[in-house]
Amino acid sequence: MDEAGGEIMSSEEKTEEKGFLDLISNPSMGLSKWYIAIGTWGLVLAVLNLIGEIHPSYRVSWGGLLTFELFADAFGDKDTAAAFVAGDAVFMAACALLVGLGLKSINESTEGGVASFFQSMVINDTWPALVGGEGGMMRAIGAWCLLLGFGFYIGFSYMNQTWIDLGVYSVSITLIAFGFALNSASRAPPGDETVM
Repeated sequence: MDEAGGEIMSSEEKTEEKGFLDLISNPSMGLSKWYIAIGTWGLVLAVLNLIGEIHPSYRVSWGGLLTFELFADAFGDKDTAAAFVAGDAVFMAACALLVGLGLKSINESTEGGVASFFQSMVINDTWPALVGGEGGMMRAIGAWCLLLGFGFYIGFSYMNQTWIDLGVYSVSITLIAFGFALNSASRAPPGDETVM
């Protein structure tokens, strides 16, 4: 047993704490994909904010937005707000760290490394389902939901300069979530016919 801050900490608590830190710093394949997706999305939004393309009339202060305006205002007027503040640097560093941890974990756990991972994002059995490939109707609908969700977000945001619009997020996230769910459900093994 150790003393930590006047309290006695058992070795079991230390093991759980180390396990959580290990989980965060060495993510599984699924968590690595989320790290890469969220980190890349954050970096794209940060760059769009820096060049003044994230919103027609606002600049985002990431420190203010992510702390619910505890440290700064979340939005500033595009003409008067600073183009780069310390919160931007912290946000970009955190996003880059997520991408780095995700890529490191995938490189170590995937045969062929990162190149194989990126190739599997393009060459897989989801996208052929758009034109009636294998996987049935559920996979085809899931693939179309994914394509429409990502396409709507990117297209609408690009045309209207609304990369942080909640309405656009709502539509996109709904389509993307259904796409992932239907795609996963299409891969589930058949169940017992006597259940229903």
